[in-house]
Amino acid sequence: MEFNFIELLGYIATFFVAASFLFKSIVHLRIVNSIGAVFFVIYGVIIDAYPVALLNAFLVCVNLYQLYSLKKEQPLSKILK
Repeated sequence: MEFNFIELLGYIATFFVAASFLFKSIVHLRIVNSIGAVFFVIYGVIIDAYPVALLNAFLVCVNLYQLYSLKKEQPLSKILK
């Protein structure tokens, strides 16, 4: 059995996306989910799975927009609780 970096990248992305749903804080959920989505974008491009890359690029944009909106509405100290 050989070490497959590309497959490992997919598992890391899966871990981050799945783990993001364990957070109570929407801010932490979106941050961790964004990290996983970025890994999935890279993974999708490497394996030529452009629908996977495109969907996750969209999710990164949505998460960043929502984080920006939350920051605009509330002080940072309240968001991180």
